[in-house]
Amino acid sequence: MTVRPVVEPWKLIVRSVVLLGLVFGATVAVRLLDVPIEEFGRRAVARGGLAGVFAFVFLVDTFVVPASLDLLFPVTIDWPPVPLLLVMSVASILGGFAGYWIARGFSRWRYVARTVAAYRARGEHIIERYGIWAVVLAGLTPIPFSTVSWIAGMVRMPPGLYALGALSRAPRIVIYYLLIRAGLTLIG
Repeated sequence: MTVRPVVEPWKLIVRSVVLLGLVFGATVAVRLLDVPIEEFGRRAVARGGLAGVFAFVFLVDTFVVPASLDLLFPVTIDWPPVPLLLVMSVASILGGFAGYWIARGFSRWRYVARTVAAYRARGEHIIERYGIWAVVLAGLTPIPFSTVSWIAGMVRMPPGLYALGALSRAPRIVIYYLLIRAGLTLIG
């Protein structure tokens, strides 16, 4: 059985650039339209602050949902970077690990096994072929990290190997943040 790659490398590069451009564009639009981002930021800090950031990132990276931690960058771009990036990185890694363990546990249930059977075959191929690099690639690019974490759990990738790959989330979060900050600095 021949299995095609999930995403061609050139498409992955294009998706990464497009996602970064969209996040940057949203940040610029908020600034140029003079949206009261500081007021929104103050409200977010007053209501949830770093704990709210942690909860959002943890949930987004635990469950397979149509959201990304990148949604936080326009709102938090003026926050102190070290605590923000540390919280986002830890929450993302722990969220991915939670998804990994949930999938690892539930994959034995007959209903879940039937529901994910089509994905599992492809997922097993990806993990067998790329191993830790599948997790690293998802950690560094717009490939949904939670989805790959669940697949890694379902196919029972060794936890230590998964954890090592999941560490790739931290540099990705920092790099995206720095690129957005640099872009904002360039446009004034």
